[in-house]
Parts: sequence; structure tokens; C-alpha cells
Amino acid sequence: MPAYRAELRLMAGSLHHTAELRVPRPIIHFAPERHWMNDPNGLIHHQGRWHVYFQFNPEGNEWGNMSWGHASSSDLLSWTEHPVALRYSPTEQIYSGSIVHDQTSEHDRLRAIYTSAYSNGKQAQSEATSSDGGMTWTRSPHNPILDRGTSNFRDPKVIRCADPEGRERWILLAVEAEDRQVLFYGSDDLETWDYLSSFGPTGPVGVVWECPDLVRLPLDEDPERARWVLTLSTNPVGDEADREGSSMSYVVGDFDGHTFTAEAPGLRRLDHGRDFYAGVTFADAPSDAPIMLGWMSNWQYADQIPSAPWRGAMSLPRELSLRELGGRAQLVQRPLGLDEALLRSDVSSAPVPAGGASWNLSVHSVIDLAWDPRVTGNAKLVLRGQSDFVEVTHDTNSGELTIRRGGRASEAVHPDFPSLISMPLDPSAPVRLLICLDGPLLEVFANGGEQVASHLVLLGGGAVSASITTDRPALITVAVGDLAGESQR
Repeated sequence: MPAYRAELRLMAGSLHHTAELRVPRPIIHFAPERHWMNDPNGLIHHQGRWHVYFQFNPEGNEWGNMSWGHASSSDLLSWTEHPVALRYSPTEQIYSGSIVHDQTSEHDRLRAIYTSAYSNGKQAQSEATSSDGGMTWTRSPHNPILDRGTSNFRDPKVIRCADPEGRERWILLAVEAEDRQVLFYGSDDLETWDYLSSFGPTGPVGVVWECPDLVRLPLDEDPERARWVLTLSTNPVGDEADREGSSMSYVVGDFDGHTFTAEAPGLRRLDHGRDFYAGVTFADAPSDAPIMLGWMSNWQYADQIPSAPWRGAMSLPRELSLRELGGRAQLVQRPLGLDEALLRSDVSSAPVPAGGASWNLSVHSVIDLAWDPRVTGNAKLVLRGQSDFVEVTHDTNSGELTIRRGGRASEAVHPDFPSLISMPLDPSAPVRLLICLDGPLLEVFANGGEQVASHLVLLGGGAVSASITTDRPALITVAVGDLAGESQR
């Protein structure tokens, strides 16, 4: 894939330095060829292809002129970008929404339900239909189809679910964003919607809620112990907004087709990194497990990322499951699309010497690390690019895995871009990290996806140096794969 250049003006003391940073487009993550992209919309598997629609500015690489872009894939790795699916107008922008397959004796079509953001400030839900597999769309003449008369009613996600009487119905989730509420509606025909209930507010104040989703997952693969998981995204607002910016959370509970009830109060962090937002699941995925895709950025600095002529990318697709950990049900996210055969083609199992070990890798790479902290003590992986670095550290005392990103390019992008995040691991258990570096995208999956962190990083477009050190000389298993097809050690 081509690498594009952007200039950053870097400051050190009273001196100004100009550095050229190459920000390559990802290889296996979807990013548009050009222009701005944010939230995934209308995710659906249909006629053998995965379809991703997304918030898109067809005229520039800044937020605005919100429309639905469209891309599809046969394998969730390589993507074909299609013409704009739903285009904005002078009086209406097309915000987030979802797509379902409406197959009855009268119809066999796709139906998109999305938010119309009108120029008068009102937000309401509208509909469009497609009879050619999602390539072209016709708006309903009856739009909007669901209107509360408010200005922050958005992001509908439609699922299929049985009601308390056992009758299968369509369920629509949407948010009143500023009220921090998820609203539930039911319908038999996708046209007439009855209000059912609401969930929230709960969790932190000073944020808006966006992009809800609801999935049913067996606990530890036991369908008799299934739970419902409500996911949503939060974005700080106001003069004293949290400088960490936007993030995703989830709530485990029960949904009876009418009301969602949480098992415990509050919200739980879905991804510990700084750059995972608006994740939703595919409709009609062929697997039993839901598959989620998110936008890898943060509203705190999304418009400052130095990529051109494109800006914005999706995460790796993640298969969701529930596992009982520490006495409670926890969401687990397993990445799809990382070829295990490629990973295992370049394996080193030699002891790491006291001074550590180092190697070079491509900026499009997968790293698979495994070690026993009871033997190694603390361990640290460092990735260095043109001017920036990433440090991944495991502390055996606290059990925390921390990720620090920084450097001159990070400091130039935004004051809040350099960061340190942490996520909890069992301090005595073996550690396995699956790390995907795909251009400016870094995703870290710890212990099979029990903990996940997604980060934007600015390591440039050239070779990246990697090094690992431990407190004590010990055996560490390292596998490195080049996403571009070449393994480098």
C-alpha cells in the first residue's frame, strides 16, 4: 500500500524543528483511499461478503458533510471501496445507524435505519432500502420514521429478539446522547416502532453516550448461563472534559425483549487503549459469536492525525465471548484476520540474555510473545520508529500491563497524544501478548483477548527497531510475522 507524507512542526525549547513523518496506510485494517472516516455503520454479512458502511466526508479529510461510505470484503482482510452509499444534502447529514436483511414473502431487501441530522438541529431516525445487495439505496418517502422531536436522539442499532411472550420482534436501540440513556423500541414490520423502556444514566457524568449495541453471549460457552451485553461509547463534553477523550464501555445483564437490567452498577471499560470507539457488531455473521468492528481514533485529537489524503481507520474485527474471570462475567475479544501459520513461520525460543534481545521489523507486523513472569520478573518490549516510541511493560508486583507512547511526533500532534495506559493481568499467571502493528495502528491482545488496548502510534513508514528486556535471563517465545508477506528478524 502507498505511504503518504505529512509535515509536522516540532518544538523543543525555543527552537522549531521541521520533521517529515511518513504515515503509511494500513494493510489489513480498512482505511479509505482518501478523505475523512469515523464510526462504522450498517455492518452486515450478506451474500458471502462482509459489508462495512461508515461515517464519511466525501469532500475532504476533516469531519463534515456526513455521508455513508461503503466497503466490502470476502475475508475481513482485503477491502474493496465502493461509491458513497448515502450522501448528505444541504438540509440533512447522514449519521450512524445499522442495516438488517428484510426477507419476507413480499420482500427480499436490505433496510438501513440511520440518524438524519437536520439543519434545524433536530435528530431523528430514517430509513433507506436496497434491492441490489447494498450497492444502491432509496430513501423512504416517509422519513423520518421515528422522531422524538429532540436534538440528540441518534445511532440506531436494530437486532432480532423474542419479547416476554416469546414472540420474535425487531428491537431498535438508540441513545438520547446528553441524557446518557439507551432507549429501546419494538416493531413487527420495521416501520411502526413502539417505545419499550430505557437504560441509564449510569457511570461517569460529563460525557455523552453514543453507538449502542446489544448481544447475547453464552458464559464460558454454556448457553444455559447466557448473558446479554450492552455496549456503548462515551465522549467527554464541556469545559472541563476528561483529557483522555472518547472510549468504549460495556454492561453485562439481562434483556427480556422489553427491558435491559444490569447485573452490577456502572460501566466497564471495553478497550483500555486511547483509540477504540463506536464499535458495533455485524448483522447475520455466519459464526455463532458476534464480530465487532470499531473506529481507531479519539475525538480528542482525531482531526490532528497527520495522514493524507486519508484520515481514519477501522480496528481489526473481533470475535466476542464471555468468560468468568475473578468471579464475574468478563468480555473477551479475539482478533480475526491474523494468520497463525504466518506467525508460527518465524519462532524463536532462545533464553533472553541479561542485557535483552533486539531485532528489526516492518511497520506492518505481528508480534507474538509468551513468557512466565514468575521466572522472568518484570518484562518490557520497546518499539522505536523515526522519532517516536512505544513501551509495553509488565509489572509482576501489580500485575499491570502498561503501554506508553511518546516522542517528538506525538508531542506535535496534540498535548494529550503522549499517554500512559494500564490494564490488569494476573501477576502470577503466564503472559501471552498478540500485538498487531499496521502502520499507525497498534492493537495489543493480552492472554487470548482477556484484556485489549488499541492505540494510534506514529512510528513512521520505515523499519522499526524492537527490543525486549527482563529482570532475569529467561526463556521467552517470540514469533514475528510481516503483514506485507516478508518476515524480518
